[in-house]
Amino acid sequence: MIEKKTSVWPFKRRSKKAKNQEVIGVIGTGRCVGVTHFAVMTAGYLSGVLRKRCAVLEWNSHGDFAGMRKVCTEEKGKTGVFQVLEVDYYEQAGINTLLLCKKSRCQTVIVDYGTVREGNLEEFLRCDRQFLLGSLSEWQMEAFLEFEGKENKAEKSWETFVSFGSEEARKNMEKRLKRPVRRIPVSVDAFVITGEMLKFYQKLF
Repeated sequence: MIEKKTSVWPFKRRSKKAKNQEVIGVIGTGRCVGVTHFAVMTAGYLSGVLRKRCAVLEWNSHGDFAGMRKVCTEEKGKTGVFQVLEVDYYEQAGINTLLLCKKSRCQTVIVDYGTVREGNLEEFLRCDRQFLLGSLSEWQMEAFLEFEGKENKAEKSWETFVSFGSEEARKNMEKRLKRPVRRIPVSVDAFVITGEMLKFYQKLF
């Protein structure tokens, strides 16, 4: 039997209208670099630790949120929006969903744009903060280097992260890009914030 995710935070939600709303875009240089995992994990920290009203939008065609809804909720035949641990998740989202969230009391909106090859880069660049995820594993590094080598004018605003690859490769990438490439701590469960993860997010936010 699969255990349903339920809230473990005893604090009450803030009832005041959201101020200084922030939209965070998360995008990957290729598939399987951990974009959705990172988006869910980040929402968990913002909601569970910082007590912010948070939403995550699936702005890609992967369909991962549908599977997540089936496993984590009782809403088997529904589509659209569902909630896990006080975070609102929107399936198959787009500009209308984003505008809806921006008009709500949501304090942070995290948008999962999938990969740069899906044509969402322009929307990604409109976000208040832009988190770019890549991989330094040998079979994924080419896509990372190819994207970073385009010298996009907005690249200085990107915050770059990696989950996979050696520490030596990460340091070499930092030298090559001349900006920080942060390593995301190992996470076996996106809904659990460990001590190491807590330190990581405290520096990020």
